[in-house]
Amino acid sequence: MKNKKKGLKVSTYIDDGRIFFYFVPSAEKAREHSAAFIKDGYRHNDGRGIFEHYPPHRILKVKVSGGVVPTNFPDFTEGT
Repeated sequence: MKNKKKGLKVSTYIDDGRIFFYFVPSAEKAREHSAAFIKDGYRHNDGRGIFEHYPPHRILKVKVSGGVVPTNFPDFTEGT
């Protein structure tokens, strides 16, 4: 189940090794935000007057954790 105080954690992995994250209240919001990052890039605001925009090609992955994001198409992983 999701963390009732904070919600679901959305983490965005940038190609320079940094991981930006924040919390959203629902699986629907997590899906919306994840899709927007992949399409439009990630915008970071540190709250001190610095705004940065990372274009989509700089994003390695977007990960949602801390709860269940339902899907009709679960996938599996295999490797050697």
